[in-house]
Amino acid sequence: MKLVPMRFKGVQWHHNPKEIVFECDKSVKELNSPNGTSYIQNMGRKNMIISGTGELYGTDCLEQFDRLLSLFRQGGQGVLAIPKITPVYAVFESLKIKGEPKPDVLEYSFVFREVMEKKQQDKTEVYTAEEGECLWDISYKFEVPIDTLVRLNPSVKRPDISLDGRVVKLC
Repeated sequence: MKLVPMRFKGVQWHHNPKEIVFECDKSVKELNSPNGTSYIQNMGRKNMIISGTGELYGTDCLEQFDRLLSLFRQGGQGVLAIPKITPVYAVFESLKIKGEPKPDVLEYSFVFREVMEKKQQDKTEVYTAEEGECLWDISYKFEVPIDTLVRLNPSVKRPDISLDGRVVKLC
């Protein structure tokens, strides 16, 4: 089975990263009571950190890195889609070149930070997909369950394919 490339804001990684790490934490405090006992207070979930490493290879590996660097410099929030993982809304926090230079190979690392709050979207019945967007991106953007989008848009055979300019029913 061929994996779909990792994608952020519609830009696809040329080669999927070799390693991806998901850091999921909660803010937990231990509080002491006057009678000598303590209890735990769960303050809630922290934003997930998604990091990883990979290699860009081929004669155009520097151009591939420049594309990622341009995306990093753009700033802002977007949908991060990773193969076989439910997409998350995130910001591109860090991008680094690693290791010693090798011919036609560039090692890199990256960090994304999940954004738990999202901008409120106006309720609309249809949406024209932007370049690089798939049903997963639209599901996350409009808070419509992916199953609903798949049912309403039977002409879309896979929820992870790019829908560039196609009109998608939302409800």
